[in-house]
Amino acid sequence: MITDVSAKVFRRAASIRSAAVVTLLIIAALTVVAQTRRKVYVPGRRAVVFDERLSALRVQPDVKATLGQRLRRGRIVGILGSATSKDGARFLRVAVSRNARGWVLADAVVRPGHAADAERLMKLIEETDDEFTKARLAKLCAEEFRATKFAPKALMILGAAGESAAERLTRDAKRRTGDGEPNAGIRKRDHLLNYVGLDRYNRIGVTFDYDEASDRIVYDGAAYRQLLRRYPRSDEAQAARERLGQVMK
Repeated sequence: MITDVSAKVFRRAASIRSAAVVTLLIIAALTVVAQTRRKVYVPGRRAVVFDERLSALRVQPDVKATLGQRLRRGRIVGILGSATSKDGARFLRVAVSRNARGWVLADAVVRPGHAADAERLMKLIEETDDEFTKARLAKLCAEEFRATKFAPKALMILGAAGESAAERLTRDAKRRTGDGEPNAGIRKRDHLLNYVGLDRYNRIGVTFDYDEASDRIVYDGAAYRQLLRRYPRSDEAQAARERLGQVMK
């Protein structure tokens, strides 16, 4: 009897210890996620990197100065000052974090709310052929320049890029996974919407759905709905309604 009781106590203690370890691991994981998502304070006037071709952060305002890092598209920076190099190039001194500073070409960034910068961004969007880059730039324009005439146009471009991407993603997904039904009772919808090619779109907030009747990935129309909600009287509103009607068929 004593042996049985001791064994039960031991098993119960081991179970409690295991549960405690799992709980601590979950808490640690959530803490890491929270820290990752925490916004980093950046001093200075807010600006956003939009042209990665020009976004080299350098230690001095000179295109031949030492490179610190390449700033990614969508990176938030704080403008601290400006300077013009000997060859006439205009640089901005920017903060990329609380302590990190550097110089970047002024043409690499846009200032939210400035119509002239929105026009520059729209020009780059229209010149861009890659659908993912176009979608990312259009989303940036729609979010950072909401009060300008370019925002509804950017949302239309974003929607069109999403529709075009859906067609290509359907072809790619079927080529890699096959047209047949997935194994182990997995639904075709779940199978296709977990295709790795959708990941980078999901990270920028562009999402898709699955149309069972046509057996294909489709754009979910979020940009068109956003346009109609924010700009119901814009020139683009009617076109957005028509495209949304096609997407929802």
